[in-house]
Amino acid sequence: MLPLLVATARVRPAEIHFGRACGQPDYHAPTPSPRAERLSLCKNSGLLTFAGCLFLFQFANASVLPLAGEQLAYRYGTGASFIISALIIVPQIVVALSAPWVGRLAQNWGRRPLLLIGFSALAVRALSFAVTIDPPLLICIQLLDGVSGSTLGVLTALIVADLTQGTGRFNLAQGFVGTLAGSGASLSTTFFGLVFGNFGRAIGFFSIAGVALSTVFLAWMLMPETKPSNEKIEPLRST
Repeated sequence: MLPLLVATARVRPAEIHFGRACGQPDYHAPTPSPRAERLSLCKNSGLLTFAGCLFLFQFANASVLPLAGEQLAYRYGTGASFIISALIIVPQIVVALSAPWVGRLAQNWGRRPLLLIGFSALAVRALSFAVTIDPPLLICIQLLDGVSGSTLGVLTALIVADLTQGTGRFNLAQGFVGTLAGSGASLSTTFFGLVFGNFGRAIGFFSIAGVALSTVFLAWMLMPETKPSNEKIEPLRST
């Protein structure tokens, strides 16, 4: 670590070409200062919209499984542990199997259609949880959580990279987006826990579905397609 710090300290800022370091296509042209690039992220409407969508998505999504698990525990007692385990494991299997396929679809369809599918899956899942407590049905419905997880897991990095291409601010933008998403998740259980406690299970899940639908609406109205127009399109291959 110490040799690394010594070597880094010997790098003079005047020797760093910001455009070339950021991967700008025309890096020979004059480039703005790093501070100007940081401030430009605040004016990136696509990035702000995407961060807002992720905030709303996590605000709705983080409460679904904990609140469903609470209802199952009240109804089935100790037998609910197996059902809750299945509700956790099934989406992870879906994510592991579908993530590579989602990556290929993002290259062919673009980012926006898949983003809308991922957000819509949460709305359908919340509405379904509002009308049933049957364990086999809940496990099947949880497949939609895998759809949301695989699409957002793949698309978050792709969209942030698209929106920050040539700025050198990918990590900063990803941290900003992740912070908002985490803030939404942290507020979710408190807010919807109060809704469940005061208005009941059905109203609680319907309110979660309402937030999820607002996420879909926001993405539909304001979120642009970020896939670069010159990106090579590869045909999907059946496996």
